[in-house]
Parts: sequence; C-alpha cells; structure tokens
Amino acid sequence: MRHLALTFVILVMATTVTCISAEGECIYVKDVTMHLDGDDATFELNYSLDTFTRFYVLALGCRHLEPELLSFLSGYRDVRLIKADTERAALQVNGAGKYNGSCYLFDPHPFGPRNNPGKTGIAKLSVVYPEGRIRTYYNVTSTQIISYPARRAIQKQLSNIYSENSRQ
Repeated sequence: MRHLALTFVILVMATTVTCISAEGECIYVKDVTMHLDGDDATFELNYSLDTFTRFYVLALGCRHLEPELLSFLSGYRDVRLIKADTERAALQVNGAGKYNGSCYLFDPHPFGPRNNPGKTGIAKLSVVYPEGRIRTYYNVTSTQIISYPARRAIQKQLSNIYSENSRQ
C-alpha cells in the first residue's frame, strides 16, 4: 500500500512538472466553437490531454485544469469556466465584443497565455452567430475580426422596409 501511495505521489509530481515546464502544452486544443450573444461569447474547446495530465485529472478532478483553460483566452478580461472534463470545456467571456449602436464588433485576440500566445494554429474555429449562421476558419492562432448587426438595428431596418412598402 505504501508503494502504491508513493508511486501515485511521484506521478502527480511528474505531471505537475511536465505541465509547468511545457508552458501549457499539456492541453492540445483541437477545435474551438465561439457562440455569439450580444457582446458576450461562449467558447467551447475540444482538446486532448497528454498522458500524465489525463491521469492527474482522472485522479484529482478537472478543477486543476482551470488555470490552464482560462489562460487559453487570456486576451479577454472577464473569462469564466462554465464546465470542463477530460475532452472539452466551455468558457464564458462577458464583454468580448463592443456594441456601436447598430452592430456588435469583436476584435481578434490570440489564443494562449498573454506572455506566450500560441504559435501553432488551432485546426478549426467555428463562429456561431445569434441567427444560427456558422462561419468556419482553419488553422488560426487567434479569434477573427467579427461583426454582426444588432437585433435592434435589424428590427429598425425591417420596420423601415415595411413602412416604405405600406406607403406605396
């Protein structure tokens, strides 16, 4: 029993050292889906873990991945982990974009820690707009420049069209 406990402690320490020394390379993000809602965005990450990290997470839980997952979106100010498991996570970013009176604008932000953004691209970034339209980008190292009309602006355009048609 003592040997088993000692082996477990050594594996946990090796995993921690591996994650720290690799500077975030214990999580390999495969693809990202960005759901837009007003000026907020929800990011769904699909990833794989290296062997030691997977063992560590299975033994101690996904809460130990939280700092690593939050650092993936370090370009944003208000990031919150919604849920995580060994293969995927969901992160909420409040105020990810800006409202300019007629549309929402989202500036690009690099993926990865602020002091060491990712240099290898994420295989796929899918952006899901509020009306359901999806736009996909391949081999990206950051979010893209995104804009879409605000619902209020669309409703105003529709009311203008209807009022013009009723005058004719």
